[in-house]
Amino acid sequence: MPAPILLTDAQVQAYLTNGYITVQAAHPPAVHQNIHRQIETLFATEGNPGNDILPKVPDLYQILRDPAVDGALQSLLGPSYLIHPHRHCHHNPSGSKGQGMHQDSYENDQNVRHHRTRWTMAFYYPQDVSLDMGPTAILPATQYYNSSKQAYEREEQPLCGRAGTVTIVHYDLWHRAMPNASDRDRFMVKFLFTRMGEPQIPSWDYRDGTWQAEGTDPPADLCRRAWDWMRGTDGTAAPTAVSLDETSTSSDFGELSRVVESLRQALDAEAERLRTVYALAARGEEAMPVLLNALRGEAKARLEANLANEHTNPSQLDAVFALSAVGRPAVPHMVELLGENDWWLRAAAADVLGDLGTTASDAVPHLTHALDDEAEWVRRNAVEALGNIGPDAAEAVPALTRRLQDSESWIRHNAALSLAKIGPSAAEAVPDLRKNIDDEDRYARANAAVALERIGT
Repeated sequence: MPAPILLTDAQVQAYLTNGYITVQAAHPPAVHQNIHRQIETLFATEGNPGNDILPKVPDLYQILRDPAVDGALQSLLGPSYLIHPHRHCHHNPSGSKGQGMHQDSYENDQNVRHHRTRWTMAFYYPQDVSLDMGPTAILPATQYYNSSKQAYEREEQPLCGRAGTVTIVHYDLWHRAMPNASDRDRFMVKFLFTRMGEPQIPSWDYRDGTWQAEGTDPPADLCRRAWDWMRGTDGTAAPTAVSLDETSTSSDFGELSRVVESLRQALDAEAERLRTVYALAARGEEAMPVLLNALRGEAKARLEANLANEHTNPSQLDAVFALSAVGRPAVPHMVELLGENDWWLRAAAADVLGDLGTTASDAVPHLTHALDDEAEWVRRNAVEALGNIGPDAAEAVPALTRRLQDSESWIRHNAALSLAKIGPSAAEAVPDLRKNIDDEDRYARANAAVALERIGT
């Protein structure tokens, strides 16, 4: 099997800035023509197969195993990445009006949109796609924005290309299907991928740690921090951090009460808010009083709106991004928050510890206790956090195993995924994972199978 073609430093930095990278599968046209013909026949005889597109058209495995595709995915997600059980063939028929711009939801989950690359999607064209055929379009550099107003400031970019074009995007990038004005149907096969281990060293063709990408939108400090994390640093005193006076925010650290107030409101200037919180995070421990105050205010102020917004975790907060960027100094503060009376603060603390991943390994006993929290949001975020910590969270396996029987399906399937990330050290969960092969939820079933494979049974 040919060696994977890894991305370069420049390509990874372009991905972190723009939210996507396009590669070309190195297969002759006949391979894509055959896949296209199989998909057309499948849709004509059985309809859209949904998640079954891969077993129904097994030649798609050739695309997933392509050296350029696999190499790009290894570069962004590490060599142990998982092909997620959700996949879908998007059929854009002739004469369609297209879609509105959107961010995908996390399949049957209530995930927080994070800035660190743990999830990606790939869009594969089995046929040549021109502008009139209604290609997928993206809003470049919008993967860090949850506000449609902020995202819509970017110019739409159609992803046209010849058969074999594969565009890998940050999971949260804004995108849509464009109107199809041609007389041909357009097919695109979408795959999801997730990171199964935290970065310890760069997983691409790494040559130079210097951040060289230019631009201020998205905020440069955000992108540089994501770069540092992918290089394996823990975010503490990151060498690429900038100071407050490099942003439009006041550099007087004693006059930041307005920052706290701005984080309590769902303001339209999302890019400015992100510049502010990352500049604060660059202060490390010094910024913790301000950030903790901001978290308390923002978590309460946004709670009702976040709960009302479909597929939105109540921990979707600007202060959470900042606390994650602080790194190791934030860990003891988040452990303390896990004991708060307000469940939304406990949930936010668990989410921050999850985004810190292995940096938060000292918090494993506290996260394990949180798995039995009365609030489902706390349980869900604690489950994910322990999975991100990985093998160092082995002591949590019995408690994670209990969550395989949680009343919420999205907690059950996250528990199985976290056990898969812990790997062979989770062997005692095998009997319960086997029971979940028959779970009523498709992703709980699928992730149980993944866990059994990763544990080694």
